[in-house]
Amino acid sequence: MNIKDIMESNRDAWNQALIYHQRARNNSLQIGFANHEFTTLDRDCDNVLIEKIIKMNISGKTISQMPCNNGRELLSLMRFGAKEAMGFDISDIAIEEAKQLAKISGLNVKFERVNILEIDNKFNEYFDFIYISEGSLQWFPNLNDYFSIVSRLLKANGEILIFEMHPFAYFFENGFSSDNQNLEKMISYFNKGPFNYKNGIDYVGGVEYEANECYWFMHKMSDIINAILQNDIRILEFNEYNLEMANNESIKHLEKFPLSYILTGKK
Repeated sequence: MNIKDIMESNRDAWNQALIYHQRARNNSLQIGFANHEFTTLDRDCDNVLIEKIIKMNISGKTISQMPCNNGRELLSLMRFGAKEAMGFDISDIAIEEAKQLAKISGLNVKFERVNILEIDNKFNEYFDFIYISEGSLQWFPNLNDYFSIVSRLLKANGEILIFEMHPFAYFFENGFSSDNQNLEKMISYFNKGPFNYKNGIDYVGGVEYEANECYWFMHKMSDIINAILQNDIRILEFNEYNLEMANNESIKHLEKFPLSYILTGKK
């Protein structure tokens, strides 16, 4: 299967999953973004992210998130004084909701449905800052392809901030239970995949359903770092945390391990 087919399969899977997400949230985002002080960056793990955002100072800047899902994080980042924002995502349903939330919020944020690897050249050197959030990198078979787009879209001296699940956390994505210690269920750090979420990707409501085929990939930390460096982005800071990001019950007791990280860089 080629990359375009993989991305289209994932598009179908996310369109399916977003319907379950919306049911679980029950218009809470629509109600929330009507309040100009509302933010979705309110998890325990978001405290370290907020510290970094304040330190990097995005006030007056043009920012992006790619992929952006339904735009909730990008809209929340606007509370830190960004001038304008653009979100990109492959899911039709996610972008439809993102546009609705942007309209409700009144914030200067636009959204475009697109395969990230095919973002138009009109956005070349357009952004001062690009945010990459948890669960983003796993959907790209080749990280060099992905970060070449990130670099292309960044202005000279533009910055990135990645707040992602640590590759270590992906060991537990295949039915591993910390209580049962069923080590045969652990995903190999060195097996790139692709892997599939057979019971769906409703991480909001936790509903299991007969899911459309989707493909995700295991990337070592060295894969991530090398792809960044090879695309003219200098790493400024790298920090690892034991903060669980994805509400994964199987790893909640594994606080002795790295479960998330923040990486900042400059083009």
